[in-house]
Amino acid sequence: MKELESWFEALSKVGALPEGGYYRGSYTSEEVEIQRLLSGWMEKSGLSVNRDAAGNLWGKAEGESEQALPIVTGSHIDSVRGGGNYDGILGVLGGLAAVKSLLETYGRPRIPMEVVAFTGEEGSRFSIGLMGSHAVAGSLDQASLSEKRDAKGVSIADAMASVGLDAGCIGQAVRKKLGAYLELHIEQGPVLEQAGLSVGIVDSIVGTQQFRVAFHGEAGHAGTVPMANRKDPMVCAARAIARFPDIARGSGDGVITVGRIWAHPDAENVIPGQVCFTVDLRHPIESVKQEMAAAVKAVCEEESCLGREGITWTPFPNNLATGMDPALSGLLENACKQLGYPCRRMSSGAGHDTMNMAKLGKVGMMFIPCKGGRSHCPEESASMEDISKGVEALKAGLYKLAYEDVLHLDEP
Repeated sequence: MKELESWFEALSKVGALPEGGYYRGSYTSEEVEIQRLLSGWMEKSGLSVNRDAAGNLWGKAEGESEQALPIVTGSHIDSVRGGGNYDGILGVLGGLAAVKSLLETYGRPRIPMEVVAFTGEEGSRFSIGLMGSHAVAGSLDQASLSEKRDAKGVSIADAMASVGLDAGCIGQAVRKKLGAYLELHIEQGPVLEQAGLSVGIVDSIVGTQQFRVAFHGEAGHAGTVPMANRKDPMVCAARAIARFPDIARGSGDGVITVGRIWAHPDAENVIPGQVCFTVDLRHPIESVKQEMAAAVKAVCEEESCLGREGITWTPFPNNLATGMDPALSGLLENACKQLGYPCRRMSSGAGHDTMNMAKLGKVGMMFIPCKGGRSHCPEESASMEDISKGVEALKAGLYKLAYEDVLHLDEP
């Protein structure tokens, strides 16, 4: 695992922020540099390398079968601002390490294997989560390529052009079907660490829905407009947001997060004319999640200082709750048992690219613990011992799929 450790070390130098943590947004120079490093490592590992029309990076090991759908492993390479060096990156580097080891030990597989590094999973630049895998699954809203813009006003299409991609060709990134997809990821929570376990087998991923909400009001001078005469969207937005926890608690297992909020014109001595914020809804049951969304919208309309017309409600792609394939979950669990790694079944409260890959074929997912259960922060870390165990379990699963063809992908 020395080489794998050196890969992590090399990527730790890309996108580091002065205040701590990393930022690696989609279609940025940092992402280009990561893809350059990955391309070299993939080629040295015996893989042919291709960047698809959405900007996802693929490395492929050809199989003996010319008809079989490929076995894919990987994750994403983008990060939230101030995030760590393991979220997503673990699945890409760990997947590459597993595939390289299999090729060196057993030679050409029966079933083709691919390693993918997705762009835009976090949505940290354009507020569209799972963007790269949505493109592969054919579920990306292509109108968003010109409509969605980052904090500097750059559209997705223009950002793509800056790194040599044509947004008009993004449909070429669509894959019709996959044989199977396995993803290794840090847990991003405390369960495994508290249980003293190195591996968790994911059996389901919670459904997510995000919105951008704009409260409109009347801008004015902070010192001359009496409180009784104000139509202050910041006050209205604050009242609405304060009611969201009750909606979440009433749903049972749901959670609601307001992660970003900003005002226009964003000045200390001006009553804002508009206040915008994001809403992130999650629940394992789709119907309940939609009830939560309706309740949030109703609360916003009730608290608006201009009535229903004072609210602009912009939904992002809805990600349905996703169950893992029972056979693949069992395969990964058996791999852990044979390796002597105690593990447990668990659900994921975070969304992952696996959700989109489930539209194309069977999926399975594994977690390893992260220190203190912390993620999306500079303190995010994972031990090489746990990483090694995750990679070995992934490797064992890939062997069963690509060399033993337990899914019978090579049969007519």
